[in-house]
Amino acid sequence: MKIEAPAIDEHLQVQVPTETKQALERRAVEERVPIRVVVLRALSRDGIAVPSEAIRDRRKTRA
Repeated sequence: MKIEAPAIDEHLQVQVPTETKQALERRAVEERVPIRVVVLRALSRDGIAVPSEAIRDRRKTRA
């Protein structure tokens, strides 16, 4: 089943335990990606529909 990426991302805000946020931050630093990418990968692995195009680092690269 192919899911098309929406034109605009939705905003989602959740509260998580401090240790969870710290673990997400550590993983993001280790992988050199935004926390958003870490979370979307985890959701995808858990069977939640996440467009593959959404699981990428959208930050601008330095020249």
